[in-house]
Amino acid sequence: MTAPRVLILCPDAERVESTVRGTFPRGVHFSFLSSWEDGQAALRKENFSVIVAKKFTRKQPTEEYVADLLALAPKTPLILILAKREGPSVLGALKGGASEILFEEALPGTLVPCLEKYLFSGYGLLRRMSLDELFDFCIPVITTSDLGILSTTILEKLREALGGTSGVLFKEGPAAGGAFEILATLGFTEETEPDAFLHRFGEFLVRHSGPFPSVIYPDGAEGGRSGPEDPQGETPILLALRFDLSPGSRVFAAVGLRAAPEKDVLNSPLLNFFYRQSRLALINAERNAQAQSLIYIDDLTKLYNSRYLNVVLDREMKRSERYRNFFSVLFMDVDFFKRVNDSHGHLVGSRVLVEVGAVLRACVRETDTVVRYGGDEFVVLLVETNAEEAMLVAERMRRMMESKPFVTDLGLDIRLTISIGIAAFPEHATTKQHLLNLADQAMYRGKESTRNVVYLADPQNVS
Repeated sequence: MTAPRVLILCPDAERVESTVRGTFPRGVHFSFLSSWEDGQAALRKENFSVIVAKKFTRKQPTEEYVADLLALAPKTPLILILAKREGPSVLGALKGGASEILFEEALPGTLVPCLEKYLFSGYGLLRRMSLDELFDFCIPVITTSDLGILSTTILEKLREALGGTSGVLFKEGPAAGGAFEILATLGFTEETEPDAFLHRFGEFLVRHSGPFPSVIYPDGAEGGRSGPEDPQGETPILLALRFDLSPGSRVFAAVGLRAAPEKDVLNSPLLNFFYRQSRLALINAERNAQAQSLIYIDDLTKLYNSRYLNVVLDREMKRSERYRNFFSVLFMDVDFFKRVNDSHGHLVGSRVLVEVGAVLRACVRETDTVVRYGGDEFVVLLVETNAEEAMLVAERMRRMMESKPFVTDLGLDIRLTISIGIAAFPEHATTKQHLLNLADQAMYRGKESTRNVVYLADPQNVS
């Protein structure tokens, strides 16, 4: 998000500067210009969040001056400073389209609160907007089908519209390390802050968010300006919003605010139109993600398939490079599985593979990945797990498989064992293919010995 920029365009810009100096947080940039020509050049060159202006000649009609300014910046709120409270200038300013009128005699007490409304409370959204303007604001959302990019874009636009600080977009359901799945974050200074924020306020946001923008105070505060990234950890003001997608699927947005918008701001046409477009875009992105996920699902066991194994290995290697993490791969094969097919037929064999997958899934965490590699071969990726810890998990799998009777609902009592090979990243290998090869070789060492055994990658094969 670009920093808020304010243009002060007045013949006595230095006097106005003294009124606002030191009253706004860092990150709000002011341009003080005292000539109309400089102001024109600045408005042609860059976009401003708010314009504060005053006429340069008394002879120029106020309505004409306002029209000239808005022709250069038609979407920017304009605060006009007038010398008198009465007369044709006030009417001309209103007819010309000024957002707000201030008077010189009261300027020291009115300018700062007025700027705060437009910078931090979203009052710029209250002006009448054309359909083209509403559409332009929503274009980045309605033209995006990637869920990750879309989630970040929604946060950016909400923060832009309301002068927010930071934000998070998340959904209910299990996720790595917490009860919520984070889709996007903005403005947090540390990687762990969004998790800590949701741990503290997530349940509160879920309970109090609705399908219309609302302001909530998680700490019971009724004021202040700090947002989720505040070093003190205070979060008194949040914009909360819930997107209802498919049944059982809800996405929540929380944006830290410096000040609380009024109800008419939250009910503005722009926010309501943006909400509807964002919800439709999220529904489409979720459907697209679900369709994509089918590519990675094994039809029989409903576990991930070998295509997804390549994706998750690439992801974990990148995470390991960035955070110096580690992980382990377990390569396994059901011992003498051909005998099941030969004795009971392929339909029973398929039922057995489904139950084997369920046993493996029950032995690992939600954050781990279980893959049917092909036939009766399975691969498990254990995140943040070293070789020693992986041995313990593999032994648990081996014992559970050995003790479980399979397809008992068909009146059978099939007993199975598995052989497991383990390789750890980066302890044993630093490339994807080498890691899989070492785990595969360790498994075949077990198949060639006693079977029903767990083998660690051979150190002699480690490069």
